[in-house]
Parts: sequence; C-alpha cells; structure tokens
Amino acid sequence: MDTRLTERERNILHLFAQGHDAEAIADQLGITTEQVEQASLNVLYKLFGSSLNCTLEPESVAEERELVGVS
Repeated sequence: MDTRLTERERNILHLFAQGHDAEAIADQLGITTEQVEQASLNVLYKLFGSSLNCTLEPESVAEERELVGVS
C-alpha cells in the first residue's frame, strides 16, 4: 500500500488543521463533501494503518475475535 499522501489529501489535512469543516473545505476546493470525507479516511489509513482496523471494525467481530482468542 502506498502511504504517501496525495496533493489533495495534503490540502485537505492542512485545511482541517486550520479549523475548517468538511463543507467549507469542499467549497474551497470545488469538490463534494463526500470526496473530502473519503480523502480524510484515506489520510487516517495511511497515517495509522492497521491500528484503525481494530478500532473501526464492528463490535460483533471484535467480540467474536475475543471469544476465540484471535488478536
């Protein structure tokens, strides 16, 4: 997996860091809020990788893993 951020992802991350919300970022970049949200998710996965998988997986899957002793 390529972990380098794209120019769009860097721009979006920078604008979030400046305190803008997804709607303002979308307006400023001329894209949809869905595209902003998807780029944000891409950034999170690129920066935090597999540690997000455990955090974001459905509770039932996490509970099932605990029951069978899978980590």
